[in-house]
Amino acid sequence: MGAEAMLEYITFNWAALTLAITITACIALALRFERTANPKTIALIGMLTALTVVSRQLLHSLGEFSPVFMLVTLAGSVYGSSTGFMLGASTILLSNFMLGHGPWTPYQMLGLGLTGFFAGFIPSNRKRLTIILLIIYTVLSAYAYGLITDLFWWSAFSAEPSITTYIAVVSAGLPMDTARATGNVLFMLALGRPLLRVLERFRKRLSAEVAPQTTS
Repeated sequence: MGAEAMLEYITFNWAALTLAITITACIALALRFERTANPKTIALIGMLTALTVVSRQLLHSLGEFSPVFMLVTLAGSVYGSSTGFMLGASTILLSNFMLGHGPWTPYQMLGLGLTGFFAGFIPSNRKRLTIILLIIYTVLSAYAYGLITDLFWWSAFSAEPSITTYIAVVSAGLPMDTARATGNVLFMLALGRPLLRVLERFRKRLSAEVAPQTTS
């Protein structure tokens, strides 16, 4: 196969290529979590995933106004990158059984998973500074999520996938991204500080261990 034919083949299969990369990234980050997980962390993920799935389902009619990004961001900041990714990815995977699965699901899983992953680099013990950083982060992550999920629409439905058409797809999605960012800020302002304290309290309880009694 010549170079030109190979280029045409790769261009024709942009959808399969981006999907394969997305799934591979999700698997790699899930395995990263699996290597460090313990029963307490898995139980925590289960509890938080139930909360995020329910909130995404109940408020789905409001469009991009959802507390899911706030919850995933807070969890990532408090419990670490791997936990944040797993919560974000599992939230999409489970809630889409009710909202609709499709080839877009891995992109959504990676987008929300990376939201929780990179939130793990935000310190959760700086009080007022932490909230300010989290608010800024939720705005940035709202647009980053759009960049990742737009890869599906660009690669699957663009007649000629290119940088120009990708920019066009991203531009068309900016109103939804802006609505998502606005909702993230409002939820973080209203509930971020008390929820951060609750999650930090749970973290301390999870890290506490009962010392065995010694007989004299």
